[in-house]
Amino acid sequence: MKNFFAELRFATRLLGKQPGFAAIAAITLALGIGANSAIFSVVNALLLRPLPYPHSENLVLLRERSDTFESGSVSYPNYLDWRAAQRGFTDLALFRRGGANLSGTNGEAVPERVGAARVSYNFFQILGLGPKLGRDFVESDDQTKSKKVVLITDGLWQRRFGRSPSAIGERVLLDGVSREIIGVLSPNIRIPRLAEVYIPLDELRGEDNVLRRGNHPGFSALGRLKPGVTLEQARADLDNIARDLERRYPEEDTGRRINARILLESAVADYRQSVWLLFAATACVLLIACANVANLQLSRALARSRELAVRAALGASRWQLVRQLMMESAVLVVVGALAGLLFSLWSLDAILALTPASVPRFRETRIDFMVLGFTTGMAVVAGLLVGLWPAIRISRQASLSFDLHEGGARGSSEGAQRQRVRAILVIAQVALALILLAAAGLTLQSFRNAQQAPLGFDPSGVLAMTISLPKARYGSDEKIEAFNQRLIERVKSIPNVVAAAIGANVPFDDTEWDSYFHITNTPPTPPGKEPSAEVNIITQDYFNVLKMPIIRGRNFGPEDRPGAPKSVIIDESFARRFFPGKDPIGQHIDDNQTDKKNAPPCTVIGIVSRTRNEAPGENNTEKLNMVQQYYYEPQSPQDENSLLIRVASGDPAALVPAVKREIEAIDPDQPVAAIATMEKNVHDSLATRRLVMTLLGFFAALALLLSSVGLYGVMALSVAQRIPSSRIRWAALSAMTP
Repeated sequence: MKNFFAELRFATRLLGKQPGFAAIAAITLALGIGANSAIFSVVNALLLRPLPYPHSENLVLLRERSDTFESGSVSYPNYLDWRAAQRGFTDLALFRRGGANLSGTNGEAVPERVGAARVSYNFFQILGLGPKLGRDFVESDDQTKSKKVVLITDGLWQRRFGRSPSAIGERVLLDGVSREIIGVLSPNIRIPRLAEVYIPLDELRGEDNVLRRGNHPGFSALGRLKPGVTLEQARADLDNIARDLERRYPEEDTGRRINARILLESAVADYRQSVWLLFAATACVLLIACANVANLQLSRALARSRELAVRAALGASRWQLVRQLMMESAVLVVVGALAGLLFSLWSLDAILALTPASVPRFRETRIDFMVLGFTTGMAVVAGLLVGLWPAIRISRQASLSFDLHEGGARGSSEGAQRQRVRAILVIAQVALALILLAAAGLTLQSFRNAQQAPLGFDPSGVLAMTISLPKARYGSDEKIEAFNQRLIERVKSIPNVVAAAIGANVPFDDTEWDSYFHITNTPPTPPGKEPSAEVNIITQDYFNVLKMPIIRGRNFGPEDRPGAPKSVIIDESFARRFFPGKDPIGQHIDDNQTDKKNAPPCTVIGIVSRTRNEAPGENNTEKLNMVQQYYYEPQSPQDENSLLIRVASGDPAALVPAVKREIEAIDPDQPVAAIATMEKNVHDSLATRRLVMTLLGFFAALALLLSSVGLYGVMALSVAQRIPSSRIRWAALSAMTP
């Protein structure tokens, strides 16, 4: 131990005599280690950290799979059959993400739109986490005529009730229905994402659109594997169940199978490849940094070669020389690692600012013990890479003997060999930097293509917000239509408003709505092979708000009145694919947007351009390039819509207070949510790609800078070492010249 501290003091003193070298080496290592620590903190938060539920590795997400969708929503009757027949899970629960209008029963609380989840009574039992205050759901809460209850999250409890225990038993209005708060959930419960209230299925179990086997109203199923049962065994059991359902219900379940994935894997699958790409990039940066410092260390050791030779001649063993050189590298690495941690802490704020706000696991990125352990490991690896090879190279007995007898002259093959090794290191650095630059360039090109992909509409100057009308107050189509008409009229009267419209499933609204369709008077499609289209329900000014021209035909008008046979507008991709060589105007599509039997078909009255509803490749409908249908809102009223407003000039967000006043004038208890400009929604849809592009570009630039510094260092050292021999040659040449 005494020798250790003596060597540490000696190494520190030597580095202090060369502050420029020490600073450059430490900063280089800090950049490499810090970049790795920062990205590993993201990897840890997103991919490695287990979900905060007991034995979360046994939690499995179940979805339906078909020829169209790899992961589609679950039919409620299918779920009941899965649950009754399965043998690989302790139980199966059903859940669905959505929203709810929340207000207090006393009228004092400001109404707001909150994230909501509909769950079966056994949902939290399967998760393994119950309420931290109050009680869990029981089976009687899940019946159609049960007492109305709700569970709230810890965050909502804090925000609305100040963490008061008296919140248990208090009543709140959720979508116009009075419900009793029976419990407060653990803050660790984060499924489904962004949910703040959890409501039983109760009345949903009696709704016709839920009870129809062919309907898939946004549900997912959650199961917990039984002890000793593997995921593969459970999948095999589920496949048998799906085949049996296909045999029993060929119209609805032909071609349908069950997609079963570990819950964590399903949550991070869309981001895994991008995050590992960033981690590989930082590993390249660290290798370049280590190669740079190793070259610096070797150059510095070469300058001290005569000193080391004298020490060896006085009796120092090779191990003692290696240990001393390694101690100097260790001091540099420790300083670099500490500075790297500071760099990673600083960079986390920038990384979090770029991460998608809709992915909570990104927001959990932090420097914890796992990251500290990783940083320590990186420091050890870096210490070996930058110190061990130069120490072993310079401390060889033959090299030291040569230095002692030749006075440190470096013109032999020994010096040439070391130059070659240093050159190889620089070549490796440049190669790694070029790889990163190529990857960054491809990512930038992909991002640029996504940004410049035609949207089919003009997002500038458009304000968007969602409005969800509670069924308890707006239980009929007439009431919904009356509210929507009054809202549009009042919003249009606001100064600076050019046009206003309502739409369901509008572009970049974080929803997907697709439906099978059939062209009237064409042969029936085999079960499981039906084509699908994205469905939009809109009011008359929708195309004016988004500046979408009618390519052919006409817009919706007074003739498309409620009760009359429905009209439909299709996009140009629909016309090309399903009406080739014929005029689509006047053609008919079966009406599958109604519960009425033998409903008259919908008439195609117009064709519009195709719109991009999400970032390219970001969701199922974009990946599948689905065709689009537009129905008229007065003929198919929806209780959940987006309000779209186009302004004449200026920032559309400035209209928010005025719009809220108009909504409050119609219904004081009606909240609005997801308020944003359409341009911001388009911008946010590319958040993940922007994160990868920005970070990869930064790491590529950093790698190029480090490689350039390394190349300059080797060239400068090579020139400096050749100066003595050049002087001798110049002197000899001068002597030979008369």
